[in-house]
Amino acid sequence: MRVSTQRLERMVLAMLVLAALLLGAAPAQAHKASDAYLQLHRSGDTLDLRWDIALRDLDAVLDLDSNADRKLSWGEVRTRLTDIRAYALASLRLQQGQCTLAEAEPPAIEDRIDGAYLVLRLQGQCGAGAALDIDYRLFREVDPTHRGLLRMEVDGGAQPTVRSLDPSGGPVALAWPGVTGATDPAAASDASFFRDGIHHILIGYDHILFLVCLLLPAVLRRRPEGWEPVITWREAVWPMLGIVTMFTIAHSITLALAGLKVVSISPRIIEPGIAITIMLAAIDNIYPVLRGRRKLFSFLFGLIHGFGFAGALAELDLPLRDFVVALLQFNLGVEAGQLMVVAVVLIALLALRHWRRYPRLVLRGGSALAVLVAAIWLGERVFDVKVLPFS
Repeated sequence: MRVSTQRLERMVLAMLVLAALLLGAAPAQAHKASDAYLQLHRSGDTLDLRWDIALRDLDAVLDLDSNADRKLSWGEVRTRLTDIRAYALASLRLQQGQCTLAEAEPPAIEDRIDGAYLVLRLQGQCGAGAALDIDYRLFREVDPTHRGLLRMEVDGGAQPTVRSLDPSGGPVALAWPGVTGATDPAAASDASFFRDGIHHILIGYDHILFLVCLLLPAVLRRRPEGWEPVITWREAVWPMLGIVTMFTIAHSITLALAGLKVVSISPRIIEPGIAITIMLAAIDNIYPVLRGRRKLFSFLFGLIHGFGFAGALAELDLPLRDFVVALLQFNLGVEAGQLMVVAVVLIALLALRHWRRYPRLVLRGGSALAVLVAAIWLGERVFDVKVLPFS
C-alpha cells in the first residue's frame, strides 16, 4: 500500500522533532573520531610537551569507569593516573628513546565541546638537533582511526609546523621550524593531512552510506509509471557530479568555519544530525519527500557533514597561513577519498542498472536497509551505546 505524501511528511517531521527532543535530553557524548593533541615547544635543549588525550579513549583502553555509570569522575581518573601515565609514555618515543620526558606539572582535566580531555604536561632535556625523531603509538592496538595532531614550535619567532601522526605509521623524522640545518618548515607537515582526509572519508561509514544513498537512483530515471534505467552512462554521471559538487562545496564551507572557530557546534548535535540526513536521503529513494530538489538538499546536508569532518585543526591554534595549508590538504584528501567511493559505487550500479529487480531490491531494498542502519546510529549517538560494530 502506498503511503500518502502528507502521512510520510508527518512521519519525517515527527522523526526530526523526536530527534531534537532526544538531543536536548540526552547527557551522553556522541560518536567522534579519535584524536589527541600534542603541542611540543623547544627552548634550547629543553622540550616541553602538552599532551591532551580524550578521557573516552583512555576509558576504552584502561576501563577507568570503575562504577560503570558511563560518567568519568575526577576521582576515578585520579586513582588510575599511574596507569594512565605509564600507558601514555610507553606510546611515545623521542629521539629513538634517548629523550626521556618527565611530568612537569600535575595532570588536569579540561572540558571541551567534544568531551573531557586529560592534559599531561611533560618536560625533558634533549639534544634535539635539527630534527626530531618521533615514534607515536597511542591506541595503535585498539583504534586504527586514531591520530595524534602535533604542533611543533621553537623559541625565536619561527612559524610553528603541524603534522598528523599515524600510530601505525612507524617513526618519523620531523624538522624543527627555523632551526639551522633544518629543511623547509612547510615540508614538516608533508602530505599527512591529505592522507588523513582520505583516511577520514574511507573510515567514515556514515559519510559513505550517505553518498551511496545519493548514488542508488543515479542510474535510473523516475517516471510517472515507475523507474527505468538510463540509456548512457553520461545520463547518470553528469547529474551525479552536480549533486556531489553541491555536497562538496557545502561541507568545505562548514569545515573551514569550524576549523577557524567561527562556528562551533557540539558533536552531540552534529553526529545524530548526520544520521538523520542519511535517513532522509534513503527515504527519498523510496518516496520523493525531497520533491526532486536533491541538489539543494545535498548542499544543506553537506553543511552538516562538514562539521563532522571539522574540529581537530581548530584545537592546534595555528597561525592563519599554516591553518589554511593544513585545511586545504585535509579537504583535498576528503575529496579524493570521496571521488574514489563515488567512482567505484557508480561503476557497479551502472553495471546493474538493467537488472529488472534493481528498482525493487537494490534501490528500495538498499534504501530501506540504509534507513535501518541510520536509525540505529541515531540511537547510538543520542544514548551513547554501541549496537553495530561500525559507526
